[in-house]
Amino acid sequence: MLTFRKAREEDVAEIVAFTMDTWDWGDYLPRVVGRWVADGNAYVALLDGRIAAVASMLLVGKSAYLRGLRVRPELRGRGIGEAMTRFLVDEARRAGASIATLLVAEWNSPSHNLVRKVGFKARLYVYGGRPAGGRGGRCLEGAEAYEALAEALGRSRGYACLPDEPWICTAVTPWELLARGRPCLGESLYIGRFSFGAAQGSPDIDVTSLSPEGYRERYAAHVLYSMEL
Repeated sequence: MLTFRKAREEDVAEIVAFTMDTWDWGDYLPRVVGRWVADGNAYVALLDGRIAAVASMLLVGKSAYLRGLRVRPELRGRGIGEAMTRFLVDEARRAGASIATLLVAEWNSPSHNLVRKVGFKARLYVYGGRPAGGRGGRCLEGAEAYEALAEALGRSRGYACLPDEPWICTAVTPWELLARGRPCLGESLYIGRFSFGAAQGSPDIDVTSLSPEGYRERYAAHVLYSMEL
């Protein structure tokens, strides 16, 4: 029987062991799962007392962002990923979230099929990578900053990536963005390491954007999915 619980410190080594080689290039999860566990937002699925899957749910205001779903390789194809996703959706409801979101790489067809089956709907594309460089422009304050973000979020249907954690993309309010960064007008409106238009920022760090333009090195495009809870 499949059961679920929050991940514990003693689970980290086992999780790292079965997520080292998720793809040809490896996986980022072994580098971050220890922090997720320490922060209390990682969960595991257990099958016969053994960890079968891991994932994380992060609350941002009234949104729940789901990330890092990994199923133990020898247990794939048994519906564990779907069950884990449904559990996290229920956990988000219990936590008071009104919407759940997640990112799926454009090329990852199995994950697209999984999240659509659960009930998620594709909303927009998110691009990430290393920008060509440069920010420039004028930074905004007060009512002008709020109004600029409100207008931009209106165009993106309320979705954005976080200024300080650009790979966390979810439904946000202008106030939630302003608590994490200061918006500026360059080639487009950007806040921290996220841009509503072309990518902007230092070529030495990852940024995300809603436009594929402005990158020196662009990674795979991602689809932002959401589900009302």
